[in-house]
Amino acid sequence: MTDSTRRGFLAMAGAGAAAVGVAALAPAADASTPSSSKAVTVTGPVVAYIHDVSKGELSVMIGEREVIVHDHDLVNRLARAAS
Repeated sequence: MTDSTRRGFLAMAGAGAAAVGVAALAPAADASTPSSSKAVTVTGPVVAYIHDVSKGELSVMIGEREVIVHDHDLVNRLARAAS
């Protein structure tokens, strides 16, 4: 069994949260500008919290901002990955 460290756990969690944040923000960016094909740029830490799986609601924390996202497919995929 591998020896886990707090630093290693935080690094893995941070990388996963950043990927989730970018995935959650990409549909929102496309919704605001349907013809836009610009890449989303996020600077700083990104963390996602699932509030309610049945409602498909999650919060994406970007620096000091919070964005509420409603996406049943994304929430279900994250919940499955976490279990």
